[in-house]
Amino acid sequence: MKNSKDNSSFFSLQSYGKLFGLHLFLVFLLISCGNNQRNEPSNTLTYNESQGLSTLDPALAGVSAPIQIGGQIFSGLLDLDSDHVIQPCLAKSWQVDSSGKEWIFTLKPNICFHRDTCFGNTSIRRFVKAQDVKYSFERICDARVKTSGFWIFRNRLLGADEFNEATKAGISPKEGIKGIIVLNDSMVKIILKKPFAPFLSLLTMSYCQIVPKEAIEYYGQSFGIHPIGTGPFMVKSWKSDQQLVLARNPDYFRFDKNGNRLPYLDSIIIRFIKDTKTEFLEYEQGKLDIVLSLDPVFMSKVIGENDSLLPTYADHHLIREESEDIVYCGIMLDSAANAETSTYPLWKSKLLRQALNYAIDRKAICKYILKGKGVPAEHGPLSPSMPGFSREVKGYTYNPQKARLLLAEAGYPDGKNLPTIIMQSGNNATTIQTAEALQQQWQKLGIKVALRQVNFAEHSSMMHGGKLGFWRGNWITDYPDPENVLALFYSPLASPKGLNDTRIHSSIMDSLYEQALWPGHSVPKRYAMYNEMERIVIEEAPWVFLYYTVNYRLAQPSVIGLRPEVFGRLLFENVRIKRAN
Repeated sequence: MKNSKDNSSFFSLQSYGKLFGLHLFLVFLLISCGNNQRNEPSNTLTYNESQGLSTLDPALAGVSAPIQIGGQIFSGLLDLDSDHVIQPCLAKSWQVDSSGKEWIFTLKPNICFHRDTCFGNTSIRRFVKAQDVKYSFERICDARVKTSGFWIFRNRLLGADEFNEATKAGISPKEGIKGIIVLNDSMVKIILKKPFAPFLSLLTMSYCQIVPKEAIEYYGQSFGIHPIGTGPFMVKSWKSDQQLVLARNPDYFRFDKNGNRLPYLDSIIIRFIKDTKTEFLEYEQGKLDIVLSLDPVFMSKVIGENDSLLPTYADHHLIREESEDIVYCGIMLDSAANAETSTYPLWKSKLLRQALNYAIDRKAICKYILKGKGVPAEHGPLSPSMPGFSREVKGYTYNPQKARLLLAEAGYPDGKNLPTIIMQSGNNATTIQTAEALQQQWQKLGIKVALRQVNFAEHSSMMHGGKLGFWRGNWITDYPDPENVLALFYSPLASPKGLNDTRIHSSIMDSLYEQALWPGHSVPKRYAMYNEMERIVIEEAPWVFLYYTVNYRLAQPSVIGLRPEVFGRLLFENVRIKRAN
């Protein structure tokens, strides 16, 4: 049982929730005066994207909004099902040779791009060919496109780096990338520089969606607002910062089990309301069919114990999605990295880093600040929903007594002689509240932490540039393989050339990481190697583990067929609308 001193964190965290009371009262007063009139057709689904949207070009899809919406418009060679299992999409089959480097993909026949004037006229059915795969992948490697997705093929695809360098100089190599070979209209060979077991997972990413050359050449820089793909929906109209309308693709290549062509919906309307409180008001008035991410402010109004809906929302649909993400505080382990690191003892004291971890009451943070939108990170870097996660990997739990012992063993009893540590974070409201809670909890052990907030772009640049000693970070997984997370602790990827921002170096971890890349290993064997890496990370504590993120979506009773998906994706091809008469 916790003593009263340790329990005080609950009261201080709980007080954050009281700040929103007056605002909530005003919002719901407005709700009661609203109307439920809708003007769009009955077979139309309407939702809000609070982040806004500037492009739907998959080469530029580095954030969630274009990834989500682009997933309705484009398709890749491969896809993921709701259990993270790789499935055929534009490709019907694939094979790899004994070296683990040469892959051959065979395309499904008779799949066509959206009908568009870029192909001559809208009556033409332009079928997907292997040449489109080569063109799309080379476009990701072309420096002139200014994509953030080149990392997918960099140092992996044969000839990709040389191609990228040539395009930096404005040269377009005649044969393109030598590691992409079109065998015929329906078969393409991809050659890697060395075996990479998660290669198929990489191809499920939005960057690797297939686009037609004609559309890129026809629309030029405007392709991002005139996207042409093979997905279930296509752009009908787009008013910047106001509304995007997607229409059903009548040529979509997928059918349901009864032989009916998908999708069921005639159209999707996407609005761009930035304020989540206004968004919820619109949902209450029946003007939105889905809330993509329920604001913690409204959690107690909608959800009761054990994730059950409260009576007012009993007939609505609540979808809880455990994300493949982790939120943490990073610690620079390179003593010469920057001025901050040189003044901190964190880089040289594993005991001190462990003490910081044991001092954190993660459950209180998840309950009182996140309102359930987080799960305490009491295991390793892999979140519970990530393939390869093992409950046998034990991380840090709240243990202030052990934290004090470790602090004393490190030479800083009750924080004596420990200099003030600056922790930098972004300036999001929830991020700031979490940082303040951490500051309070460390202060109880005598650890003084000063907080510094900057905008996200500046914070990200400083973090990846090695300019920070202690910072709040989060890792949003790109594809469903543990490699994508454990690469953060591989020493050849130390920042700024890679994403090992803590610059941790372990020859044992490096060896395990490299061994696990061999595609000939069984999946359990690969996962066991990554779990062993996790145990080393926990022991060395380059991170203060905070929480794995959880998202809640709320849908009107009329929305049928919406289900949890991996990586927070939205799939609308199987969704129906059944409105009350």
